[in-house]
Amino acid sequence: MRHVLRIVRESLILGFAEMSAVYTWRTWTFGWLVRLLCQATFYALLGRYVGDDDTMRYVLVGNIVVLACMESTIVVISLAGERRMGTLPLLAIAPSGHLPVYLGRGLQWTVTGMISSLVAWLVLPPLLGVPLPWPRAAYAIPVIVLILVSSYGYGCALAGIALRMRGVEWLVLNAAYGIVMTFGGVNVPVETWPAPLEFAARALPVVHGLEAVRGILDGASPGRVLGLLGIEALVGAAWYAVAGLSMDRLVAAGRRDGSLDHAG
Repeated sequence: MRHVLRIVRESLILGFAEMSAVYTWRTWTFGWLVRLLCQATFYALLGRYVGDDDTMRYVLVGNIVVLACMESTIVVISLAGERRMGTLPLLAIAPSGHLPVYLGRGLQWTVTGMISSLVAWLVLPPLLGVPLPWPRAAYAIPVIVLILVSSYGYGCALAGIALRMRGVEWLVLNAAYGIVMTFGGVNVPVETWPAPLEFAARALPVVHGLEAVRGILDGASPGRVLGLLGIEALVGAAWYAVAGLSMDRLVAAGRRDGSLDHAG
């Protein structure tokens, strides 16, 4: 456990060091964060245009929560970068095992994702005239944390594709996020889709957690909310299992044929 905590700490230090080479606090705040706020605002206003105030609130809440998923799945880019730079074999021979190192490689995105969602949660509803029911809305914040954690596992699992098919990491990232945003109940209810597609969509992160957030805001029973949270946690655990299996197979194959040494 101590080794895992050390990996988490070092991963965060490395991740934020990388980010500091790209962003200053000003460029991140007024560039990246404002861009995310504008995205959520755009969809909320579009919801108001095609519907009513209830539609606007539905869309706004969905697009605020999904920001956590969007940022946490950027782990795809972080892991693909290790192969491009030729440092993937170094992660594979880590004394603590390759899985904790791989899974910790993009943890900084979970921090920034939480900040982005929290800022949007506090700022956008009153700004757009869609106030949330406080203090009940505060109970949704831990749910967003759970969504972020499950989405990170989803991103780690899909990173396996980017590690095997080089040069497709941005395609994988945008497809991963786009699928959740389209079919995950962000802008329209999951029940809108045909039954087979709805069934498949419920295997995605965000879906059940977002339903729990909406339930909290609407005053749903604690049993209903806790049930949804349990399913969201199970979905996230399943994606982590897929990520672990994928990375185990990647490393095992790389050790046999030396493919981990090949930079993309």
